[in-house]
Amino acid sequence: MKDNKYYIEAWQKSKNFRVENDRIKPKSYLFSSFPKTNLYGFQDGNIRTLLFGDFYSRYLRMAGYNVLFPTGFDSLGLSSYMENKKRSNVINDDISLLFEEQMYQLGIGIDPQKKMDLKHEEFISSLQLSFIELFERSYIKYDKIKVYQDKTGKKILDSYFAKKNLSLNLIKAFYLDISSIQENLISNIEALPLSLEMKQDLKNMLEPKQSITIPLSVSNGAKLEITFTEPEYMGGISFIAIHPDYIDFSMYTQYEEYAAIEAYLSDENTNDFGVSTGNYAINPLTGKKIPLFVSVKYDCPIYVANPYLIPEDRITATEEGLSVIDVVQNGVFIESDFLNGIPEAEGRELLLNQFGQAEIGVLNAYNSKDKILLSSLDTFGALIPFFADSEQNLYSLKHHLPFLLSAKFRPIISDDIDVPGNMISGSMNHLCSTGMLPILAMLYDSIGASSSIFSKEAVRTFSEWRGIDLLTIPATEVYEYIFMPLCIWTIIEKEKMVKLPPLFTCLQPAGQVKDDMSRVLSRSNNNLIDLSTLICQYSADALRLYFLSKPLDQDFLYAEVELARLENLRKTIEAFFAKPFLLQSQIKDEFDQMVQACLKHLAHKEVHLYIEEVLSFFKSKLWNTGLTHKQGLIFLKLLYPICPFLAEEVYQTIFKGKYLISDDGWIA
Repeated sequence: MKDNKYYIEAWQKSKNFRVENDRIKPKSYLFSSFPKTNLYGFQDGNIRTLLFGDFYSRYLRMAGYNVLFPTGFDSLGLSSYMENKKRSNVINDDISLLFEEQMYQLGIGIDPQKKMDLKHEEFISSLQLSFIELFERSYIKYDKIKVYQDKTGKKILDSYFAKKNLSLNLIKAFYLDISSIQENLISNIEALPLSLEMKQDLKNMLEPKQSITIPLSVSNGAKLEITFTEPEYMGGISFIAIHPDYIDFSMYTQYEEYAAIEAYLSDENTNDFGVSTGNYAINPLTGKKIPLFVSVKYDCPIYVANPYLIPEDRITATEEGLSVIDVVQNGVFIESDFLNGIPEAEGRELLLNQFGQAEIGVLNAYNSKDKILLSSLDTFGALIPFFADSEQNLYSLKHHLPFLLSAKFRPIISDDIDVPGNMISGSMNHLCSTGMLPILAMLYDSIGASSSIFSKEAVRTFSEWRGIDLLTIPATEVYEYIFMPLCIWTIIEKEKMVKLPPLFTCLQPAGQVKDDMSRVLSRSNNNLIDLSTLICQYSADALRLYFLSKPLDQDFLYAEVELARLENLRKTIEAFFAKPFLLQSQIKDEFDQMVQACLKHLAHKEVHLYIEEVLSFFKSKLWNTGLTHKQGLIFLKLLYPICPFLAEEVYQTIFKGKYLISDDGWIA
């Protein structure tokens, strides 16, 4: 019997996993999340997502598809660097080599030319070029953004998902502005093949809310229409600032204040806050006067200051001698008329209903979240391809990519040039690099690295691949692998004025892997698995069978006794094929029904039901009956995506080593 290494080498020699330059074959694109590297390989059971992708890639290749199933490693974050430090002082492949070896040993199809790694120049260059082009089109911006920051100030996190007990600070960083694509983005989310609950979770990332537009009476008789995004705090308005660019702002200003306003708007002015217009608006909820100011401090046409929401507004109001009205105390409203004594969440809904019923204001739905942090303060990962001078002017490295870390962790650029300013500290965060992966993988093969995601060739490639047929990821990574790529996809559609195929055809988020005490596999729980030892102790096929046999979207309980049982079953199947074939079928109808059921499960991406069908048929029918030569070959092909090593070994025995079963066609 040949060992697994023989078949691993045979698959590589036959270029089984290569994407072919073939325009006749139908294309299929599968994507599984890349492992986050450490010194010990797949410890937490997330090999399941890769095995599901490999199962389908093997089936589709036999079915005649040109399959893109990229491989890669999240190998240059801070944690990976610390692991690497344990082995050497330079960037090397030690970290990802063990993962790659375990993937080979489990029969996961790796195309050496399709590895995407944060250490390799081709991928870094593609990632940085995309970053620059999004910046040039004003989707990526470098400005102040609210982030969660730890006490040391050395770590920043996006407020989208990091609901941690950290302080919320305003810092200057790179972020993705999705305000102009939100409507199209929601439409693309609605089109996803997901449950209504998951679609709503994705839309909730945009923080859908309701605003109310209310006309306020101004003391000089004018009407000022303001949209309140936080209407529950109307009782605590301290002042209203009108930007001088706002149309007809002079309507709300007394003549006596013109000189002061002109002085404020002059180049010599150092006043940051603003200048009074001399007029007041009337709060329709409390009847109190609200001072109107002209100010360039705020980046919106009309700014309503509420000290309860933003502490800085309390300071400004106090410095200007304005009254500050607290409207919330111990989580309930005060000084807010009919809202008094009501909890905040209930108060918002009641207020909106009251104003809507009274026809005082117009209700509108909006999304309050439109900025996604792309910067990291870690100095590892894909470096941000911009330099900045002392005045924070940015200089693009577009024509000098890649900009990356050398083996000694020193930043280098491809050309020996002088760039004004200094490199911006930190790097692209995990959301940015991970979110770009599924899209860049499509371009990597037919166009090559460093091609624009907005080029005609790129758009043609996106259309030809027709998106991702199957995405398998941990359920905890929906934001990185679904929401972020969908944002980029929607931007490309908007910029090129095209309707691309849906980015995802089938999504299968994976549940957590837990031990037999229902504890998540983690270092903190001290229950990580040693996959290398398991591969030595059991066959690769048994491990594949084990991890594939349960629904991917459900939590997986790891119990070695179950693995041992499946190893015995695999040996039984192997022994079955040592028996001579029958000359005439005794179970033709039952066999045909089993095959049709398997094909149906394949079409619906139901791997566990497919496996259940194959195994139960074997145990209940085949073991005591037998198969004809033709049925034996069909059954072997059904086994191949699950147990490729076993299928290849039996196939070699039958056909005397002339072919690989993976080079044969799928079931005719």
